[in-house]
Amino acid sequence: MSEKTLLKKVNSLKELEIQKKSIEKQMAVLQEEIKKELEARGSEEAAIGDWIVRFKAVMSNKFNSKAFAADHPILYKKYMAPAQTMRFTVQ
Repeated sequence: MSEKTLLKKVNSLKELEIQKKSIEKQMAVLQEEIKKELEARGSEEAAIGDWIVRFKAVMSNKFNSKAFAADHPILYKKYMAPAQTMRFTVQ
């Protein structure tokens, strides 16, 4: 791939990233407006046209690895395993 072609692809990628951020902001605004409306109605769920909209608390249990490492450092180190990931960035 030529330098010119690669530059075009990087420029296109950056433009799409800008569009993505704009769309995500618009989505967040709409989500907040819908959540506020559900709260105003005093409801966790509403049937709106063909859609069912829900905004409710969900309970879950998560492992607190930081606290475990502080309380049991030897066990924590014993079960740690190295991991490799690939990171792609354009700056």
